[in-house]
Amino acid sequence: MRLPETYHELRNKVFAEEGVKYPGRALVQMELKPGYERAKTRLLPHICTINEAHLIMLAEQGIITPEDAKRIMDVLLQIDYDAYRNSSYSGQYEDLYFQLEDEIINKTDGIGGNLHLARSRNDMCLAWTRMVVRDDLLSHINCLIKLQNTITLFAEEHRETLYVIHTHTQHAQPGLLGHYFLGVVDVLDRNIARLQHAYQATNRSPMGAAAITTSGFPISRQRVAELAGFESVIENSYDAIGNCDYYTETASAISLCSLDLGRVITDMLLWATEELKMIRVADGYISTSSIMPQKRNPIALEHLRASLSVVKGLADTVQAVFFKSPYGDISDYEDIEDTMSSAIELLNKNVDLFNAVIATLDVDKELLAERAYESFSVVTEIADQIYRSYHIPFRKAHHFVVHLVKKADQMNYNLKNISHEFFAQVYSEVFGQPFTEDFTPILKSIDPRNFVKERNIYGGSGPKAMADMFSTANEKISRNLKWYKSKVEMLEAVRDKREQEIQKIVG
Repeated sequence: MRLPETYHELRNKVFAEEGVKYPGRALVQMELKPGYERAKTRLLPHICTINEAHLIMLAEQGIITPEDAKRIMDVLLQIDYDAYRNSSYSGQYEDLYFQLEDEIINKTDGIGGNLHLARSRNDMCLAWTRMVVRDDLLSHINCLIKLQNTITLFAEEHRETLYVIHTHTQHAQPGLLGHYFLGVVDVLDRNIARLQHAYQATNRSPMGAAAITTSGFPISRQRVAELAGFESVIENSYDAIGNCDYYTETASAISLCSLDLGRVITDMLLWATEELKMIRVADGYISTSSIMPQKRNPIALEHLRASLSVVKGLADTVQAVFFKSPYGDISDYEDIEDTMSSAIELLNKNVDLFNAVIATLDVDKELLAERAYESFSVVTEIADQIYRSYHIPFRKAHHFVVHLVKKADQMNYNLKNISHEFFAQVYSEVFGQPFTEDFTPILKSIDPRNFVKERNIYGGSGPKAMADMFSTANEKISRNLKWYKSKVEMLEAVRDKREQEIQKIVG
């Protein structure tokens, strides 16, 4: 390889390779060709919608004549959109929109050029990009609602499954597996709420802002928004072109969702180890070793752990693109449209896989209960019971239980071995006086099932608290499902309404 020796030589070489007119080869490869592919596969239906909505509005406002509106609409309805979907970037036009516009103009003897009255690629591009994000958000919210329902059903299945909770990776207290997963239901609910908020930020119309200052024509921005399925109009025309909230809010919600799911996956990978054996991943989601036949590698969970990190990276990349980008007309968003779509598409695949894993998961209930009885995880309740029954201040009771556990551990005792005699001996050593109280409350306090049932405080693991949380969980699912259906039905109704207005024009 020979490198140019002067800037003049370099310049001539690049012009020879790239061309001297638009578009340069490197620009085609990096942006124009990928942009064309994105437009024909993702944007085309929304370009069509914006064309129809804008044309209807122009006719209704009397900006173009009914005859011209009919002529343009006839062409819009006759365009072979499949041909565009099967086409490739040729370089003849800057992008697919200009290629489509040229066809409309040619087939209407120039009248189709009036379709561009009072609009710009600025407001149009942002409008159909928002429509893509809108669709992606609905798709992901739908996936999360299904997962939320699956997690709730799994929690119901294990509403009495006893296990030892870990904090700081150490045995902490007895708990219920159903209680843990009801917590995950709430985590999902917060993620769905963030995505719903991102949807509201996204489903606002920039149309009518035109280049950036609106138009001298008497357009109705609200009418175009209505016909395109937007729920509101971004009032300030500069903000309509300049804001990127719909991208950053969506990316933030996606990033947090992947983070939250990843934390649950991390727990489950620990639970699936040979040492814990808390859960058994179904055969469809494990692999074995090429040399060690005994292995059941929970690869679905491993792939989820890694892939969710990829999702977070993609979402954070979207955020990074807008860091210090100017507030105004920019093309930066075009370079991360595919990144945003990839993040949501990959997250949907993760959610689908996680849903399948949870729906087919086995839990060794007997082993988990046995461990709860063999551990010292109930000793918080012993300290509480000493205060309740013997009126010893809690901090002193806590100090006593520390010594009780240490001595029992040294003697290889577990909860089942803590007899009246052993308790009394430690009591005498710590407090310097004999134990003369009724031992029955202590016997009750060392039962893990009693431990979880006693915690009937709001949000706890007791039967009433659990029943209330299950009721709340199902209410959340119903509310989220109702929200999702309302948005889908609204968009379907808008399509029907737009079709009716089109028929009015074409007769």
